Amino acid sequence: MMVIMVVMMMMDRMRALMLMMIKRRLSDQRGQALPLVLITLAMGSLLIGGFLSHTSTNLIASRVFGQSLPAQYAADAGIEDAIWNLMYGDLVLLTEPEDGASYSVTEPVNGFTPHLTVTRLEPTPDSTIATDDFESGEWSGGSGWLSGWYHEGDASIKKGENPHGGKYHLSLRADTGYIRRAADPLDETNMYLIFWAKAESFETGETAECLVSSNSENWTTVRTWADGADDNTYHYYQIDLSDYATSSQLWIAFEANMSKKDDKFYVDDLRIVAMTRPIDYEIVSTAAEVTIRAGVAIEGSQRTVVSWEIE
Repeated sequence: MMVIMVVMMMMDRMRALMLMMIKRRLSDQRGQALPLVLITLAMGSLLIGGFLSHTSTNLIASRVFGQSLPAQYAADAGIEDAIWNLMYGDLVLLTEPEDGASYSVTEPVNGFTPHLTVTRLEPTPDSTIATDDFESGEWSGGSGWLSGWYHEGDASIKKGENPHGGKYHLSLRADTGYIRRAADPLDETNMYLIFWAKAESFETGETAECLVSSNSENWTTVRTWADGADDNTYHYYQIDLSDYATSSQLWIAFEANMSKKDDKFYVDDLRIVAMTRPIDYEIVSTAAEVTIRAGVAIEGSQRTVVSWEIE
């Protein structure tokens, strides 16, 4: 408002100047001042008109921007709420790719109620180091491996019993099923082991394990299945192998520690991949006319925002 008042005062002064110079023209027979005054007035009108228009536009834009900030803060608060729920709330159940949930934040933020949509994603790898979907039906199937699967005990590549994909999957039974295989990390620094697995008919104390090694001698258990995780349904697993990036070899093993042949463990669609930084969840938060889309990565027990965009 102050800017507009100053401009109006300038226009009043120019009008007064014009009138004064016209009066002088009436007493001046030479008439040299009038054309100059008219030109000056015309130019001033053009400049001041444009300036006023620009000032008005800026004031409107500032008002709109100011009105959107509370909604933006509310949408951002919705993102934080979803991340908390992914770690401690109901959203921890979103473990399979394409699992999703929608909800609204219970308490308004800045007078707005953010609405959230959260989707579990299957990250897209930068490259694939080794893979086996077991569809060959052979221990030497797949690609990228240094050799075929070493296997012993009650281990088989089995047809039927509802594989995750295709017709075949790996089956381990009782307490003797065991397999292992090696791949070359190819100097990749961000490696992940991705596979689908299911367990069936485990009793108390029975387990199946996924193990990793850099030399086939010293093994680390990276995942364990026990009684209670034996719903005979395939689930998605993604294991960070970055600690093995400097190794010349990467060994993967699965071991059965069950008591009966009716106790079964299956693996399918196994891959070792390289991903710079996977986006494991997409969170979309909307408050009024503002929408924020965030990509979230699993980093240990934390959930970290790796991409953030206002739409």
